[in-house]
Amino acid sequence: MPRLSNDFLYPEEIEKGYKKEDLLQNFRNYIEHATRVQKEYNSKSGVKLLVGFEIEGLDDEHISFSDEILSQYPINMTVGSVHYLHKIPIDFSAELWLEARDQSKDKTARGLYKDYFDLQFEVISRLKPNVIGHFDLIRLFEPKDEIDPTTGIKIRDINLEKDWPEVWEGIVKNIKFAVNYGALFELNSAAIRKGWDSPYPKKDISLIIKGNGGRFCLSDDSHGLKQVGLNFHKVRDYVVNELKLLDIYYLDLDKGRTVVKLISIDEFEKSNFWQQYENLP
Repeated sequence: MPRLSNDFLYPEEIEKGYKKEDLLQNFRNYIEHATRVQKEYNSKSGVKLLVGFEIEGLDDEHISFSDEILSQYPINMTVGSVHYLHKIPIDFSAELWLEARDQSKDKTARGLYKDYFDLQFEVISRLKPNVIGHFDLIRLFEPKDEIDPTTGIKIRDINLEKDWPEVWEGIVKNIKFAVNYGALFELNSAAIRKGWDSPYPKKDISLIIKGNGGRFCLSDDSHGLKQVGLNFHKVRDYVVNELKLLDIYYLDLDKGRTVVKLISIDEFEKSNFWQQYENLP
C-alpha cells in the first residue's frame, strides 16, 4: 500500500525520484490492472487470482488508511505487516535498524522488539488481515554480536521466552489473537534469500504458532519474476522436517468470497510442483 508522506520513502525510491503521489498512482494502476486480469483469468481458465495488498502498519494514520482502501477497492485479501518503527524502516539496512532502536524508550534491541510486536498487535487487532506477514521481520538486521545490556547476553544467543519475557508475552498475545479470528501465518521464503537458514518466522515462533493451533501458508514475498517461488524447496524441508506440520493452508475464492482451504502434507510432498527444484541445492 502507498505510504502517505515523502518522509517514508525508502532510499532506493528517493534515488528514482519518487514522491508519495507516485506511490498512490502506482497502487491505483495495480488495482486496475489486477482486477482486469483477475476477471479474464478467473472466467476463462482453471487459475484463480485473488487481488490483495500488503498493509503498512507504520502508524495510526497508515492503519486507518488501510480501512479506506478496503472500502474503496475490490480487495480479496490482505497481508498484515510492519516495516517501520518510530517512522524508520527496519528492513532496509542495519544502519536504519540501529536508528530505530535508538528511538525506542531505553535505546535497546529489547525495547525495539517490544515496540515491534506492540505495533504488530495494532495492525492485527484493528484490521484482522487474512495473512500475518513476515511475523519476525524485526530480527532481520539485529546486531547479533552486540551484548544486550539488559541481560549481558549476546543478541544472537537471546532466548526470547526466557530472557525477554515481556517481548515473548507480546508475541504469544499476537499469535492467539490472529488464531482466534482465523488468520493464516505466512512461511516467507524471502528470509532465505536474505541470508537466513529458514523462512520467517524462525522455529521458536513457528512452533508456538503451531502449538496454538495456527495455520500456515506459503509466501515468496517476490519483488520480481525471478523471485517467484524462490527457495520454496527449502521451505518444504522446513515444513516437513522441522515443523512437522500436518497441513498447509491457502486462500481461495468461492463465489466471490475469500475462503481458507488446506492440502495435506502427504499431498503437498507428492505434488509435481517440486520437480522444478530437483537439481537445486
